[in-house]
Formats: sequence, structure tokens, C-alpha cells
Amino acid sequence: MLRKTIGIILALLFLSFAAMQYNDPDPMIWIAIYAVTTVVVVLGAFGRIPVIIFAMACTASVIGAFMMWPATYEGLEVGGGDIKNIEEARESLGLLLIAVVMFFYAIMPGRKKRTAPALKPNIQTGHQ
Repeated sequence: MLRKTIGIILALLFLSFAAMQYNDPDPMIWIAIYAVTTVVVVLGAFGRIPVIIFAMACTASVIGAFMMWPATYEGLEVGGGDIKNIEEARESLGLLLIAVVMFFYAIMPGRKKRTAPALKPNIQTGHQ
């Protein structure tokens, strides 16, 4: 139950992040990133995604955050420096937040264990 509750709260959070990107200099990529994150979190909350997806999303987010990090960190507030550096820092931190969420979903207990279905013998032929 806790996994589902956290998932719904995080989904609403990431959905609101997606909605706030409309005035971003590159809105479509960030809307897509946060929308996909929302879907992954919802599916993860209900145990519908394998752990490898969370691991891949975490890894991709960390790599993206390091690639996006500005050459010069000038804070997060507009007016505190070059807007390009501020925007890149914000985007990097958004990706790191996604990475943290994906990491915790990968290690969070409560996932349903999925096993391959057992082979049942064919009664007529005696084969499996």
C-alpha cells in the first residue's frame, strides 16, 4: 500500500513538473522526460515494470545530469548569473531527482516476484 501511495504522490509531482515546462526554452523534451517519468512511476507503483527499467532510467538520468551540468554553476535563481547556466543547473537537478526516484523504486521492497509459468505435462501424450 505504501508503494502505491508514494507512487501516486510522485506521479502527481512529476506531472506538475511536466506542466511547468511550457515556458521553458526547450519545452517538448522536458515535458516528454517528466511525462515518461510519470508513467514509469505509476507502473512501478503497481509492480508492472521490471527492475531493469528502473536501473536503466536511473543510469540514463545520472548521465544526462552530468552532461547537462553547466560549465559554471551560478545558482538556481534568475538574476543570480547567466540564465543559460541557471537553466542547465535546474535541468541537471531535475534529472538527478528522477535518478533518485528510479533508484529507490529499484530497491524498494514490495515488488511482486514474477516467475515463469511451470510446464504442465500433457496428459494425452505424456510430454511436457
